Amino acid sequence: RHVMKAIKQWVMVFALLLVTSAFALASKGVPEKYNLDNQLEKVPSISRYNFMGWEKVDNQSFVLQTSPDTYYLIVLSSPAERLPFGETVRIDTSDAMVRPGYNYVIVGGHGFSERYIINKIYKFKNADQVKEIVTQLTGKTR
Repeated sequence: RHVMKAIKQWVMVFALLLVTSAFALASKGVPEKYNLDNQLEKVPSISRYNFMGWEKVDNQSFVLQTSPDTYYLIVLSSPAERLPFGETVRIDTSDAMVRPGYNYVIVGGHGFSERYIINKIYKFKNADQVKEIVTQLTGKTR
């Protein structure tokens, strides 16, 4: 009985350490320009999304479109040097939820496939706000 209790406690501690390290990894190496909490709605997850399309912003972020008028900014935990050249982007998820610090973006192209953990997800109000934020992040108008 004591052995089972000890095993359960050990599993809980291990799970807590795993989640903590995932968040620490997710927050490391993200430039300040991606701190958009005052401009966009930061969301803890996207549920049951339809992947309508994506558009790269730079080598660490892209816009995910899930409906004709629903857009999200996906910020990766580290630069994805091949994102600007990627032909495909997939979000690796085993359930219907996509969460920062938990799910990976898989960038694919001719002869490569790389995984990057999601750092932040922001929801845009509309397509005009997408243009405004993309211009802000890149210094270029779309």
